[in-house]
Amino acid sequence: MCVPADDQNPMKTIVRVLGLLAACVGGTLAPVVSAEVDPLEVPYAEVTYDGDETLRDFVARHLNDPDLWPTVLQINKLTSPGDLAPGAVLQMPVAQVAAADAALSEALQAIQKATSEGARLFAPQEIGAAIADREAAIGARGEGAWRKVVRFAGSATGHATEAFEIALAQRDRAAEALITDIHGRVEGREPAEAAWSDRDLNDVLIEFEKVRTLTNSTTQVTFRDLSRLRLNPNSNATIQRMRSDPLTGKEVTKVSLANGDFYALLNQLSDRDSFEIDVPGLQTTTDSDDFWIKKDADKALFVNYDSAPLDIEAETSKVSLGQDEGVVITEDGVATRAKVLEWPLLSAPMDREDVYGAGVRLEWQAYPEASGYWFEVAGDPAFNQMIATEWGVKDLGFDVAGLAPGAHYWRVAALDGLGLPGKWSEVRRFEMRQDSTPPFLTLLSPTDGVLVEAPDVKVLGASEAGVTLTMNGMAVEVAADGSFEATLALTPGANQIVLVATDPAGNVSEKRGQLRYVPRVATTMTLNPDMARDDAGQLVSRNAEMTVVAATSAKPGQEVILRDAVGTEAGRTRIAAGGVLAITVPVAQEPRAFSVEVLSEGGVSTGTLAFDVVRDSAAPELVLDVPPPRATTDKAIDLTGTLGDAVTLELNGAKQDIFDGSFAMQAALTEGLNLLELRAVDAAGNVGVLVIETLLDLTPPEILDAGLSRPQGEDGPVEIVVTAQDVSGLRQAAPYLVEVGDEEFEGYLRCDSARGICRASLPPTPGEMRLIEVVVQDYAGNEVIR
Repeated sequence: MCVPADDQNPMKTIVRVLGLLAACVGGTLAPVVSAEVDPLEVPYAEVTYDGDETLRDFVARHLNDPDLWPTVLQINKLTSPGDLAPGAVLQMPVAQVAAADAALSEALQAIQKATSEGARLFAPQEIGAAIADREAAIGARGEGAWRKVVRFAGSATGHATEAFEIALAQRDRAAEALITDIHGRVEGREPAEAAWSDRDLNDVLIEFEKVRTLTNSTTQVTFRDLSRLRLNPNSNATIQRMRSDPLTGKEVTKVSLANGDFYALLNQLSDRDSFEIDVPGLQTTTDSDDFWIKKDADKALFVNYDSAPLDIEAETSKVSLGQDEGVVITEDGVATRAKVLEWPLLSAPMDREDVYGAGVRLEWQAYPEASGYWFEVAGDPAFNQMIATEWGVKDLGFDVAGLAPGAHYWRVAALDGLGLPGKWSEVRRFEMRQDSTPPFLTLLSPTDGVLVEAPDVKVLGASEAGVTLTMNGMAVEVAADGSFEATLALTPGANQIVLVATDPAGNVSEKRGQLRYVPRVATTMTLNPDMARDDAGQLVSRNAEMTVVAATSAKPGQEVILRDAVGTEAGRTRIAAGGVLAITVPVAQEPRAFSVEVLSEGGVSTGTLAFDVVRDSAAPELVLDVPPPRATTDKAIDLTGTLGDAVTLELNGAKQDIFDGSFAMQAALTEGLNLLELRAVDAAGNVGVLVIETLLDLTPPEILDAGLSRPQGEDGPVEIVVTAQDVSGLRQAAPYLVEVGDEEFEGYLRCDSARGICRASLPPTPGEMRLIEVVVQDYAGNEVIR
């Protein structure tokens, strides 16, 4: 943004800037600023943070400077970017930043204008104050002190304007030469002085004054026409003659180099007649504007970088160097010419790269024919303000320390085998920055303390673009928006996540997290084989609930969920010692389906066991195919029948075999009454009992009396009466044969077993009565004949 400056009132300039601001920031600045309003008192613009970009990118988009994000946090009373949520409305100093940047831009233009007119030579104090004030303004900008920015920038503009006016007035002053740059210690000695004394910046040099640089020191001498000589370390030169013709304005300058080297860059726009260099034993005149000379103990070295010739005359020979040519002349006049080397390629830092801290590593590519390298670091692109220089560097890099914040420029030349410097490389700029704010860093996932069952985990987070990020010491790539994603391999047990973000300034932020990795192992489960089951394989119970027991491979303490047929949770328990699972399950008359699910420590299923349960409260029914005899003469009887859903059967405590719900067995008898108890138990534990009584009778009945009689007289019916007894009882019919008179009668007596009497009645028949035979049987089948 270029706005005409008001030298008397910088605030008016800012007001004009703010008048154009709405168009520049896309309408972000809500208030309308009038000329009567102090622009620095304009309310902050309210901007909604949508969360789609990092805070740095958000600030860069609205304020044109991502490094102002700490200031935005401070304005909005936030301690870190992590406190910022999408949708938050931020107070943004849009107008204030625009006003500050406009003032800084105006100051820079004024400084550049004054410098172009020679202010560094003719008004060094004024231009120095302008630069210092602008640097102070830049510092205040980083602190968000917008009024201080405007005040310092306005002061810089005023000093620069004053320097410009002084330079214009002094351009025609009859000054001889000035020391316009000093790096290290520089000494001088005027013709009237007996000893060397220190020289300071902006000291005036007169004819026949000697100047020398000490180790690691350089200086620049600027002549009235702005031609420059750069004396490198350990160099000694004399300003022998500086003359000008007031009528024609033409100048003659002669410099004597006793030892060391200097680099000359003459003003191509001047009307000087000649520039002579006097090296002991050699006379040099040149129209060249760009050359380098070095005087050693036994030789002199010359390089001409300009198209105009550099003429060197010895006692016996004369050499004229063309563009990019060099020569080494020994004390005996032997000259060795060479084409100087081309420029080497620079590696790092890249052009306009930001370098943080107080030092920089300069690196360049190898030049095949180089025997060494010469580099320079300056505070300006013309290398008038030398900061560091090193001759004869053997490596392809050099660490330069002690640099101040601000712009720096550097270049490198390759040295050939003769010691002649080649062409300068391209000039690169780097910006030294001081940044003590740790970079933004947050760990989004996994959450601290989480339990993980997979062998690796995705680590997600966000930082700032350009940081170097490591996770547990391993490099992690950071995307352009500051986000990052990495996979962390886990070991069983506790695992640490240590994220370290280092910004280009070396500031470090660290985030730590911890998680526990428990490998997920499938759980095997087997129902206790002793649990009651029915024929369909269902678990059965005669009660309204039962305890289901299973052996598992799970660890004690793992949680178990009981679920019904539709998956609804019906209960919970934990694995007991030895991996035993025991859980109470409700039981109904109708079969119900359940399952138990063992959970890992992370709450994920590791195994499921399904089963059905049913309630059975009815005892099994024992049914004999044939009722056993009340009495028998067999010493064993057969018992067959069915026993319902019984799973075990006992006879008088002895286990019996079951065949598909039926049984068949022989029961041994002992003489007398035998009690046989059949006991059947089903899977639910219900018991059915059948008691059988049978008599083993091996003794026939005993007839106590047998006889015939006519109880009603001779004409009455004949009565047959037999009295008998038996333990098993008498059968109801007993066959008989009797004779009455001339007739025989046979038939069956009806026996009353309870009374032990068998009787029958014959019709009245005259004659004698005789019992021929009667057979009495008991229920066991024994009989007695009489």
